[in-house]
Amino acid sequence: MEEKLIRYVFKICLIGSGGVGKTCIARRLCFNAFNANTQLTVGIDFYTYDIPIIVKGEEVFARLSIWDFGGQVQFKTLFGYYINGANGIFLVFDLLNMESLIKLDWWYDNIVQFKLQNSPKILVGTKSDLAYGSEKNFKIDDLIIERFLENHNEKEFIKTSSKENENINLSFKEMTRKIMNYHNLEYDRFP
Repeated sequence: MEEKLIRYVFKICLIGSGGVGKTCIARRLCFNAFNANTQLTVGIDFYTYDIPIIVKGEEVFARLSIWDFGGQVQFKTLFGYYINGANGIFLVFDLLNMESLIKLDWWYDNIVQFKLQNSPKILVGTKSDLAYGSEKNFKIDDLIIERFLENHNEKEFIKTSSKENENINLSFKEMTRKIMNYHNLEYDRFP
């Protein structure tokens, strides 16, 4: 079997409150698995995933080093260590939990404190499979999400479902594309 040509290595951080689905996103991407009873992350978990990119007609790979940070209060003191050197940041919230979106303000303020406000970021709403039910009153209104994006001068928002594998791979491809563009790295396309 031919060796993969790893051309790039990017550190991707998943941040947000505990229980919003960060670990489920990483496990769905890396192992194509979903467990509704995932335990809260204690500290930091690490995953790797290789994304194919066509560069000058040749297939190469970007190795994503995915850092899954426990969102509980007691781990916030580790944030500086965790976020240092991040190439891309997913701001993750639960589409059914308004508080999880509001709490992203704290995480965003800390991104600014560590001078990463210009780093590629994508706002990710999780559990979209649950948000489309008949109980629409539990869903966070799109206007509130748009307001968050405006307040933080962000543009990218993706709704995901780890259970249904909805937009998981797409979100990491989009993040890799944003990182490549941010660093003016040449590529043809993402297969």
